Amino acid sequence: MQGRAHVGGHVTLIFSIQDDAENLIAQGSRGAGLSLDRGVIIVADATPGNGQLTLEGDAPGSELHCLVLEELTSLSSSFGEYDWSISHECELPPSQGFGLSAAGSIACALAIQRALDTDEDLARSRAIHIAHRVERRLSGGLGDVAALHAGGVELRLEPGCPQLADGLGGPGAVLSWYDEIPVVVVWRTTSSQHTSNYIDDGEWKLAIRAAGEHCLFGLREGQWNAKRWSELLAKSAEFADRSGLLADSGRVELLHLIGGALAGAGFADGSLVARLCMLGESAVIVPTNYPTDVNWQSIVVEHLHMRGLGSSSAMIAADALNLD
Repeated sequence: MQGRAHVGGHVTLIFSIQDDAENLIAQGSRGAGLSLDRGVIIVADATPGNGQLTLEGDAPGSELHCLVLEELTSLSSSFGEYDWSISHECELPPSQGFGLSAAGSIACALAIQRALDTDEDLARSRAIHIAHRVERRLSGGLGDVAALHAGGVELRLEPGCPQLADGLGGPGAVLSWYDEIPVVVVWRTTSSQHTSNYIDDGEWKLAIRAAGEHCLFGLREGQWNAKRWSELLAKSAEFADRSGLLADSGRVELLHLIGGALAGAGFADGSLVARLCMLGESAVIVPTNYPTDVNWQSIVVEHLHMRGLGSSSAMIAADALNLD
């Protein structure tokens, strides 16, 4: 028996750490960001057994997948009656601010359930609930799971996993809107810091929370729709500066390299801008206005590669949990 899931990644543009709650399902962040149509593909094969898991592919390790299976088995013992062979494929680099641990957790939970023909609505609710818990158990992303559940361009109003069917989920609240917006994600080809290096550090936590709450204040007022795009871009730049993250880990140099690539590609007119992804050494290039065609993506990627940067074209995803 086999199940497959393709779940998109997520770019956080603004966030405020809210992890004081004792219950993992209530921990998280307020914030805003973008769901992507490139992320993680997982195929799960089940054979009768006793819950053993083997992993193939490019995942950094198997801890995440083992925790997902453990959490699933706690909800239904039937998942522990099989041995699982998991194939993991990343479409973007891990640990670079693209939400791939959240995408991998959700995709793993969906693929395993689909292998056993679980009702799709129940499978999605379980996958979000479980992935949120796994992310917090690993000190990973605070809001990626809630964001991917919403899809599109999201505004996370309250921390925690969103309320889900079948008594799952928590107190999280998320708004989102969607439009076909092409983007290019950019990253340094060297390794980056794990999210926990920031969110588990007291000084960083205070700085990020203060900057996040300040920048989210205005975004929370009024309707959350496509008319807020320019405001989101302005507030995300302010957040990077106020939080101190812009000046950390060579991110200023990264933006300078991207600026040079945009100029070289003929986009020095401000029609495209780069915004830092939190918390990697990475960025996302987006159009300042849209609708826009996607013809700019390939030439921008070419000029980024000329400067030694990794990059990939992508689109904002309306339903990041069910790509393909």
